[in-house]
Amino acid sequence: MTLGKLLILDGVVAVCRFRDDGSIMDAAGMLPGPMMERMAKFAQWYRRMVSGNTDLLSLFTQMPGWSPSQGWIVHGDRMSVCSMGNLVCLVQHGQGSLQSIMGALTEASHE
Repeated sequence: MTLGKLLILDGVVAVCRFRDDGSIMDAAGMLPGPMMERMAKFAQWYRRMVSGNTDLLSLFTQMPGWSPSQGWIVHGDRMSVCSMGNLVCLVQHGQGSLQSIMGALTEASHE
């Protein structure tokens, strides 16, 4: 799935694919370049933090299925940031379904 197909989902303002070092591989949307770079770097660091926390949760609870993590969402006042694998997108609240967006991110992250 191309970034353009993710970008046309209701509510998606910007989307990018990033490398393990947080640099952008591909980007699309209505964010200026420097903002897109910061979003990618944030997503890379947040993914690392979530992965560490899910590993600990799995260890402490002895419940299967927490690790590896399957993505994350951070909600703000007017927007959310959603990520799956090495994809991250910025979503406007009230415009579209986060469940649909996460599903599309999941599909695109496996391509």
